[in-house]
Amino acid sequence: MALFDRLFDQVLNDPGDPDHRGSLATEPGTLLSSVVVDDRGLAELDRNAPAGLAVTVINSTGAGGITALQRRTLANCRLVAVETALRDPGDLAGNVARVAAAARELDAEVTVLVRIPDGFGWQDAIATAEAEGLVAVLSTGPDQRPDELARQLSAYVEADLPFIADNLRSADELVGLLAAVDVLIETGAVDEAAAVLTGDHDQQGGAIRDWTDNRAASVRRRLRTIRSDNLPVMITELAAYGLIRP
Repeated sequence: MALFDRLFDQVLNDPGDPDHRGSLATEPGTLLSSVVVDDRGLAELDRNAPAGLAVTVINSTGAGGITALQRRTLANCRLVAVETALRDPGDLAGNVARVAAAARELDAEVTVLVRIPDGFGWQDAIATAEAEGLVAVLSTGPDQRPDELARQLSAYVEADLPFIADNLRSADELVGLLAAVDVLIETGAVDEAAAVLTGDHDQQGGAIRDWTDNRAASVRRRLRTIRSDNLPVMITELAAYGLIRP
């Protein structure tokens, strides 16, 4: 279904691993959005990647590293997104603005991602990121408390700041996340969204199968992609739910 088109970013922990290169060639083409690689592994990936491979690069050197990426020549990889962390906890909104200024050196087609730490000035940073046209990176996964995750999801949905979800490991986590985002769009109820994150995923999967195209598009306008280093397993699990075709 269209809900899952280009939803998945595959994390490459070892860009030189030949098993990763094989999986890139066999992953269902309509599902994969990009592969995610640290900037220090980009050159190695580029040497071995299939031509035109869409990549998200995690920038390790602050706002200045964003413009440096623009100057790199890539033979096979195609830069579609850059992630950078905020390094000034005392001025998160100002840090977001500096990242946005550096991002103007990039091609307009490149999405700029920021991971906004939850602390003083967090909501101002969210508002600045939305105004600058950036996309947030949200930490998810089994170590994230459902009430905290629901609170953060609510802030992004309310601010209309699109985001990607990092570190998902299973179809159950993804189904719960999709259902929680849907609840927040429809009702804004944070407690209900928290309960959904750990709810009956079989029931949620059945409900998601019946979503209209408009409902799915509304969720995807907020949730741009999800990241996983366990993508083949997750896709198999989603197929068992009847949500995608492997």
